[in-house]
Amino acid sequence: MKEPLIQRESGGRSDRFRFFRALTLDHKRAIASGLERADAYERAAAYVDLADNGVGIPSEVLEQQDNKELTRSFYFAYTLLDPFWNLTMAALILLNFFEVPLWCTGDFPNPCGSREEYYLGGLPYLTRGGSLICEIVIFVILVVYTLFPILFMGQKLFWSDPLNNANVVLLFVLAVDTLLDLSYVTSTGPISSLSVRVAPYVRVILVAVNSSQVRANVKTLVRVLPDFLDATNLLALFILFSSWLGYVLFQDTDQGREVFTSFGRTLYGMTVLFTTSNNPDLWLTAYKQARSSGLFFILYILVGVYFITNLVLAIIYESFKEQLAEHFLQMDEKGIECLDKAFRLLDEQKTGYLSLNQCFALFEKLKDYRTLPKIDKDQMEYVFRALDVNGDFKIDMDEFKDLCQAITLKFEKQELSHWLEAFPFYKSSSFQSLQKFVRSKHFEYIIYGILGLNLIVVIIETSLGISNHSSQLFWQEVELVFGWLYLVELALKVLACGFRNYWRSMQNRFDFFVTWIIVIGETLIVVLPNGFAFFSTSGRIRYLLIAQVLRLFRGLMLIERYRVKVGTFIKLIRHLLPYLGINFFLMCIYCTMGVQVFGGLVYEGNLTLERTTMFENDYLVYNFNDYVSGMVTLFNVLVMGNWEVWMESYAVLTQEWLAVTYFISFYVLGVLLIFNLVISFVLEAFFAQAQIDEERQAMDTTPSGHRGTSVRERTRRGQYNRQNLIRRMLEVEMKKKQGEPVSDE
Repeated sequence: MKEPLIQRESGGRSDRFRFFRALTLDHKRAIASGLERADAYERAAAYVDLADNGVGIPSEVLEQQDNKELTRSFYFAYTLLDPFWNLTMAALILLNFFEVPLWCTGDFPNPCGSREEYYLGGLPYLTRGGSLICEIVIFVILVVYTLFPILFMGQKLFWSDPLNNANVVLLFVLAVDTLLDLSYVTSTGPISSLSVRVAPYVRVILVAVNSSQVRANVKTLVRVLPDFLDATNLLALFILFSSWLGYVLFQDTDQGREVFTSFGRTLYGMTVLFTTSNNPDLWLTAYKQARSSGLFFILYILVGVYFITNLVLAIIYESFKEQLAEHFLQMDEKGIECLDKAFRLLDEQKTGYLSLNQCFALFEKLKDYRTLPKIDKDQMEYVFRALDVNGDFKIDMDEFKDLCQAITLKFEKQELSHWLEAFPFYKSSSFQSLQKFVRSKHFEYIIYGILGLNLIVVIIETSLGISNHSSQLFWQEVELVFGWLYLVELALKVLACGFRNYWRSMQNRFDFFVTWIIVIGETLIVVLPNGFAFFSTSGRIRYLLIAQVLRLFRGLMLIERYRVKVGTFIKLIRHLLPYLGINFFLMCIYCTMGVQVFGGLVYEGNLTLERTTMFENDYLVYNFNDYVSGMVTLFNVLVMGNWEVWMESYAVLTQEWLAVTYFISFYVLGVLLIFNLVISFVLEAFFAQAQIDEERQAMDTTPSGHRGTSVRERTRRGQYNRQNLIRRMLEVEMKKKQGEPVSDE
């Protein structure tokens, strides 16, 4: 059984008495010497907050002596509005999806013509006036968001930050573009047509710039570009040489006369073949004429796709890791500097140590700056004692750094008092047995067995509902039985654990609401089948039952061989978001470009369109006529699903060089660089996270006498830092840059 983190009897009765005696004496000395001065702890907490991820009140401001309270008030107000700023950024991106494409010049409600004729997406469009109002409102909020930090940074420090300058420049460009749009939308304005706008690009860049994780990764990618260009040059030389060789070899064959008609066509075909998208169509003619000719194309694919591509990816990923390691080392240096300032600020007597009361007062203040797990005096005592190597009830500088990491650990929550404790039967053997059974694995297995049966019933009922079979009502009644069984499960858990302890879990909250809605809805359907169309006609209860059955996936965590895999996958999601965000922003920029360049070309009755492969493959709904359709099309290109179809089709509809440049550049940046980096990251991160989980399990099984050492090792290795997974992946690179020896294991 997993040992709880908090040990109330970790040091024996006499040792514990000595600890609290020292704690009381230290508290008296702290009061007498004035060490509890609020301002020192406020500033120290700000330094610790700044050390965590580099975001907070700048150290230059904290070192100033004037208007400290006002500065902190402005900073807290700014951070309090974080959800509002985030919603504004989301609205900035969403505006691109609901704007009328520039090629549309018609009147509402169909400014782009018939949705069926132009194969438009399903989202409604904002009117031009409504879109302009949204732009202006969002722009005003962005101005406030951008200039607000002046209130707690000061003008000199604000304008010395390149990020702030970049935001101001982007806002200026956005303002100019909005004024041009105003002149276009106004009927009496001087601009009668507007084929290009920079606002959609600026919106995406603004959101990316103001996302710290995305911004850091973009900087890393920019530093990788020299190595990336070297690798792509190698790749380009291979394709050029192979294309020239193929053009020469097949010059007097059917392949040369029908497919490789020129070096340009050969280069185009071999470039697409490198992605295997047109394989084996490209060399079908040559293979029909001579089977031995297939050897050339097979070797080209094997060497190019499975050797050179992976070599290029290895070069890029290794460079990416080195640049990322450099970034984290710089963050660590700044963090250590901030923690050093916080320590010296609290250690006014220059004793070289801090007491428990000082640490506890510091982290009480720190709760105003960041979200920390709720920690009480006992929990602080345990962490303090675990990190107090000498047992002298003092924390030195090195231990203080460990403490700042350990304080972010997710402590196991202590159970609150049960509401039935006042009743005599609470301590009876029968009730204790009930509690033990409900908390046991056997009870979970029973529930998962019921969920499995419920899944079968849902499948049967859904199939009968689609075919309007007469026996559907019977299976609805069976589903009602399952709903009441879930209600019994809920009641037993509340009875065994107490409602407050039950309500602490987000999973239990989800189960609570879904269970009650299912029971009420199913009961109404059975008792009054014609009285509640909301439930009976739309099948909403069926979806809730499916949501309830999805709890089966939690049962995978009970199986040892799936636990690490499922847990690692869940933990990887948040680490992948910045990288997926970069790909999303790149798609947004290319989508805007595609709508402005290719918009309005795909429609029924276009005779030129009928000569394209898009028409032959019935891909007309995947187009760039509006933003939604463009994003779906780019996703298909990103996953390399017949991507040359769109390139060849738009080459026919527009100019060939324009279409080829657009799609090839998107492939190089989106697929060859970013998407492949994401795949490499996932592969390495999975093994790194699995290793971390194994070490954590080993620590959890550490004997109680060594729990303090376990906590110290956890914090010193940084495995509970929010960037723990990435740091583990970059462990070798960071050691090399620090000049530390690297193990060969």
